[in-house]
Order: sequence, then C-alpha cells, then structure tokens
Amino acid sequence: MPLWNIYHPVGAYTAEDKQEMATRITDIYTIPRFYVGILFHEQPKESFYMGAVARDDFVRIRLDHFARHISNDSEWTAGWLKKADAAIAPFVRDRGYHYELHVGETPRELWMIDSIRPPRPNSEAEKEWKLENRAAPFDPEKG
Repeated sequence: MPLWNIYHPVGAYTAEDKQEMATRITDIYTIPRFYVGILFHEQPKESFYMGAVARDDFVRIRLDHFARHISNDSEWTAGWLKKADAAIAPFVRDRGYHYELHVGETPRELWMIDSIRPPRPNSEAEKEWKLENRAAPFDPEKG
C-alpha cells in the first residue's frame, strides 16, 4: 500500500480538490486501487515551521510504500517521481506553494490488511483483489 500523508496550510484545498488529487494520485498506480491511501492534514501557520520560521505557503508530502518498492534503477525511479510530481502539480506548484515529497519504504513482510498478509505482486490472488477492490482470504497456492 502506498500511504500519502499531505500536510498543507489551512484552507488550501476544498473537498473537490482533495477528491481530484486523490484520484490523480491513485491513477499513477497499477496495484489494487484500495491499496492507495491519502490523508490530508491541515496545518495552521503557527504549527508548521521550517528553519524556525512559521510557514503557510508550504506543502509536505510523505509517502510510505509497502505493496511495491521503488526500483534501484535510477531512470525508472526518476520517471516514477515525475509521474508523482505531475499528479500533484496542479495542487502545489501551479498554486504557488513550495513543496517537498519523499518516499519511505517498509518491508512487505511487515504489512497486513484486515489481518491478512497480502498476496504476492501480480499473482492470481492479487489480480482477484484488484478486480474486487478489496482484501479477501485467498488460497496460498494462488498468492
């Protein structure tokens, strides 16, 4: 699962903006859609400091990846980061916000959904999860 935590100034995004951003982010992935989580965290100016200066013009995005990991191939990684940047650009760069994005990776072995260890990537069981858009018990032979 990728989990996006988006820390942003109060009032930066409407409900419609959040829905559109969540859709754009989810669309960059080929994994089951329900794996993609996005949390929006409003930060008052007096609660967001950079270099000991209160900021209301900065968006901080932290991604945690569990389902897939970024490739060690620098070209692939650069391409993926460009896709992620393009997905959020209308909501950060194009609105004049300064922003930062980073990806942290958790070993797949330390991840569960509804008490189930997810199936292997691209396995038959994962394809079923993607089709059903939910976690469900599966035959270990298929996943």
